Amino acid sequence: MKYHFFNILLPLVMLISSASVHAQMIRFIAEDLPPYHFINDAGKPDGGLVEIAKALQAQSGLKAKIEILPMARAHHELQTKNNVVMLAWLKTPSRERGYKFLGSMCQISASLIGLKENELNLTDLNQAKQYRISTIRGYYSEEYLRQAGFSEDHDLVLVSHYTSLWQLLYKGRTDLILTNTQTIQRELDKLGLDPDMLEYKLTLKDFPSQLHLAANQSFPDDIAGKISTALEQLKSSGQYQKIIQKWRMPN
Repeated sequence: MKYHFFNILLPLVMLISSASVHAQMIRFIAEDLPPYHFINDAGKPDGGLVEIAKALQAQSGLKAKIEILPMARAHHELQTKNNVVMLAWLKTPSRERGYKFLGSMCQISASLIGLKENELNLTDLNQAKQYRISTIRGYYSEEYLRQAGFSEDHDLVLVSHYTSLWQLLYKGRTDLILTNTQTIQRELDKLGLDPDMLEYKLTLKDFPSQLHLAANQSFPDDIAGKISTALEQLKSSGQYQKIIQKWRMPN
């Protein structure tokens, strides 16, 4: 009798647990990074990928909310929560095993940027090791530079936000920064910095370029499928392209 009761109870518990996961609100999360995602003057999440996330919610019928978080917290939430989708996660070989990639959102282009007044003639990344290079901690750019032999003991300076990144460069506390060139103008506008003082020193052609929707491996497969399908439908209908063009983001 006990075994019969257990055999009935166990599937019921599993069903309730599964239903609980599926009933959770999906959390689309991102960091502060205009024009992709940021907090606008009204205190609301805004940006090109935020607009796509809203369209995904409407297209899929899923209950969802959008949050702008510090990168360290966003990364933690992505790794530990089964209802979280990162709006822009760079797809790299090292990440493909640990995450579910739900569809391409847009492209980036990475370069080493310096001040015009500093004449640095670089033809490859190895030549940059004689200079101080800065990037944002936790980004793939940190991993990329470490793999190339850069270290904090010698030539690598890491910061937590693009604000600090640009301040280091303009104040002469670093020689080069590794950043996404698609975001430069909006970041400088927000900080009131002169873009004419900058110069592209080296374009990194081997740097991964695709930003994807991503979730961890515990994210439910059926919900992942709904989101992926909704994104494809937005692309097929032309709505995705209209949003990308509106925000001037390459896809």
